[in-house]
Amino acid sequence: MVYWIMLMVGLLGLDQLTKYLVLQNFSYEGESVTVISGFFDFTYVRNDGAVFGLGGGNNISTYLFVIAAIIALALFTIFFVRANFRDKREVWYILSLSLLIPGTLGNLIDRVFQPDHAVIDFFDFYAIWDYVFNVADICLTVGIALFMFDQLILEPKRAKNDA
Repeated sequence: MVYWIMLMVGLLGLDQLTKYLVLQNFSYEGESVTVISGFFDFTYVRNDGAVFGLGGGNNISTYLFVIAAIIALALFTIFFVRANFRDKREVWYILSLSLLIPGTLGNLIDRVFQPDHAVIDFFDFYAIWDYVFNVADICLTVGIALFMFDQLILEPKRAKNDA
């Protein structure tokens, strides 16, 4: 369990460090630094909406996002604490939760502590994707995919083998 907690702390730290560096090195929202010309930039964006910027722009949505994140964080934490760390068959499940927890917490920190309650985004693969995202978003996306893989494919096999 300790290694998984260290992974979560490291990912949360990386998320917060990268957001801090963006705030320290970019002067205004929308400012970009080209990394790979015509493909990838670091672009400073503040997202007050949910995924893909949906539903932002008002205080009610901010409160709903915070409440939803707190509920999700509580559920992920309960699942994590109840996981069987000795069962090697649960490694994908535990890894998914170890990504979902820092991903949720990283964006929740922005929602609560940023003056405008917006999440700081900066990865901009504009050649293939219209949306800007951050480390927490990567953790959430990969974590959700792994969680679905585990629950839809691996868990039925585990249950069948245990029966």
